[in-house]
Amino acid sequence: MTTIDQHSEDERFFVELPSPVGPLRVVAHRSAVVGVYHGEHHPPPDPGLLGQAVGEQGTTPEDAGPAAVPPAATADLLGTATRELTEYFDGSRLVFDVPTSLQGTPFQLSVWTALARIPYGERRSYRDIAAYLGNPRMGRAIGAAVRVNPLSIIVPGHRVVSTTGAVVGYAAGPEAKTALLDLETVVSGKLFMEG
Repeated sequence: MTTIDQHSEDERFFVELPSPVGPLRVVAHRSAVVGVYHGEHHPPPDPGLLGQAVGEQGTTPEDAGPAAVPPAATADLLGTATRELTEYFDGSRLVFDVPTSLQGTPFQLSVWTALARIPYGERRSYRDIAAYLGNPRMGRAIGAAVRVNPLSIIVPGHRVVSTTGAVVGYAAGPEAKTALLDLETVVSGKLFMEG
């Protein structure tokens, strides 16, 4: 028996996940997660980057229209991503294993790769990231790349602070960034005390 795939190759699907920092939209394309966007993401992602809303038991995010049914592999991937994010928020996950894919300029990709190397519970300044990339004077360019990071939390732009340690420049605002940093500080402290 032949099956026909009714989905185009560039089709994206997203689920909305409630979280302690507000709703998150988790986006998958083919075999990778390509976006994690906050409900209050600034700048907001282009609707084409989100794709079609996947509903749970017939529900969809309020502004998303009718629910879509993704291919089984994409549905499984979205399930894995939401499980891992939920585990992150409950303090039982420090590293994400879900497959991801980033698209951007070569410079953006280098910045996002540097962000992904910041250990859980630690912070780096924009200047630290610039120095790591070989030019300590490009802090503003680093900030611009961090702001458009499509994989919030998984690629941890929230771990980047000003040189004075101030919480600045996060797509979901300083309150969400502070909440993520505080979560990691608490969990890291518990691990230290237990270890």
